[in-house]
Amino acid sequence: MRPVLALPLFAVLALALPSAGAIGALPAINAATAPPAVIGVQEDAPFAVLRLEPYRRSVGVRVAAGDGTGLMAFDTAAGHTVVSPEFAAAGGCTPWGNLGGFTMTGTRLDMPRCDGFRFEADGLPLVAPVAGVMQAASLVAKDAAPIEGLLALDVFAGRTITLDFAGGHLYVESPGSAARRIAGARELPVRLSREVQGLALAVNVEVPTAQGAVRFELDSGNGGTLLVSKPYAALFGLDPAAEGPQSIRIPVADGIVAEGLGFTPAMNIDGNLGMPFLKDWIVTLDLAAGRMWLRRNDVAPPPGMGVPPAVPKS
Repeated sequence: MRPVLALPLFAVLALALPSAGAIGALPAINAATAPPAVIGVQEDAPFAVLRLEPYRRSVGVRVAAGDGTGLMAFDTAAGHTVVSPEFAAAGGCTPWGNLGGFTMTGTRLDMPRCDGFRFEADGLPLVAPVAGVMQAASLVAKDAAPIEGLLALDVFAGRTITLDFAGGHLYVESPGSAARRIAGARELPVRLSREVQGLALAVNVEVPTAQGAVRFELDSGNGGTLLVSKPYAALFGLDPAAEGPQSIRIPVADGIVAEGLGFTPAMNIDGNLGMPFLKDWIVTLDLAAGRMWLRRNDVAPPPGMGVPPAVPKS
């Protein structure tokens, strides 16, 4: 989730990979009957293309369930999809049970659940294997208007997707389009995070250091900062005791650097790469094999995307 300068709750419930045939997997696509504006019909075309629209410092997706419509924030570190109580009701769900987890800063979150929650994202039918139910706007920012939830990677488990944040598109790749997309792109080592009893999914890139790999979670929900957990701060020339923001430079790989405003909080993950990094790259994720490729994005991001929050004057 996205941090602000005060570093409140980070809604990272994360993270597990269901099997490709699980209820949360993307439904099989029938190119003969699917809307041509959404589904690719050529062998090297993607199965589907979703529009990502600017939302605060990041992106969101238009969603619908029953007679309910609205905007979900697209959050690659949310772990599992979260829907608002109103959107759950519109989709015919009566929430039950409990999903419990911890944010990246250790705060516990509990929420009821909707199993096999069906909805559409920009016209594409999706299924969240187990969606949490809560109003997630408060996890975005204190002043955020209500939204319909957080769209997480769990709905794309077992698929290959490409994220073009600056260009405003999410591609659900076919084998042919995936091969074309990664040709000439840079592959980096990643690990898939799997928690909440195997219900959630997120991606962590392994950043080499003199001591070993430090794993940074890819977080499109973090609109304006980079985060390094206190035990690893010194490896990146940072002061672990600093409470306020610091200028951060993270050498992700040869020729690939994340730079921006950041913090060194105590976290239960190593680090977090938000939109200051992600906006500059086209990111292809193989969520079945656990692989990632990056290509420099030549498109300028929309105004405000990945821009750090204002630093209060002392």
